[in-house]
Amino acid sequence: MKLEIRNQRRNNTFYNGDKNSYKIFKKGYSKKDVFLEAYITSCIESIGISVLSIHEVKQMDGQWAFETDLFEGQTLYEMMIANPEKTEEYLHQLVEIQTKIHKYKCPEIPVQRQKFSDYINQSNLDSSLKIDLQEMLSSSPKHKKVCHGNFTPHNVLINEKGTFILDWNHATQGNASADVARTYLWLKLYMPQYADVYLKMFCEKTNTSSQYVKNWVPIVAASRIIKNNPEELRLLRDEISVMEY
Repeated sequence: MKLEIRNQRRNNTFYNGDKNSYKIFKKGYSKKDVFLEAYITSCIESIGISVLSIHEVKQMDGQWAFETDLFEGQTLYEMMIANPEKTEEYLHQLVEIQTKIHKYKCPEIPVQRQKFSDYINQSNLDSSLKIDLQEMLSSSPKHKKVCHGNFTPHNVLINEKGTFILDWNHATQGNASADVARTYLWLKLYMPQYADVYLKMFCEKTNTSSQYVKNWVPIVAASRIIKNNPEELRLLRDEISVMEY
């Protein structure tokens, strides 16, 4: 079977075949994480959110893989790169899609608060800082909205059939503003000129205080720091340090 590279990520690559696509994870990627992502994606699909449906979980040349619906169309990120003059229009789309996702509930998926707490405990942050972060997390409002957990333009696929949301491995049920804080952090890192534009769009649409979202930023940054992605570390440390003042 001839496969064509369609989309490359840090931990996986999408290949298109004749009728289906194959999301192939890098060698050594956790079997547990592969099956957890398949489970969460199936739960999300069952409540009506459009995803690339997973047909089969299998190994291909010793690497874990999903066989999925065909990866067709363009991601919102590809559209931004191709048409930079339309970036703000695409950010509006991003906000529209994200807020629609937040209207869903899915009690089968992980709890955001517990996941953040576990990540903070596992980090190499100073113990006193961990305590402060845990206290902030504990005092935050308890919501049960579907949160993607890594909602970036890379994970929005648009084609003639509709809009499909990719990569649900970080999804949780929890506070929508924490989900927005993650998108905001991504934009600050990769499209910094649009981070505050995006945040303003979200806050105006949902009547949410920008400070309320920013209160989540140190918690979300701390939960990301254990990923140890070199290009993110400086920004994450800076965002965590803000809470000390």
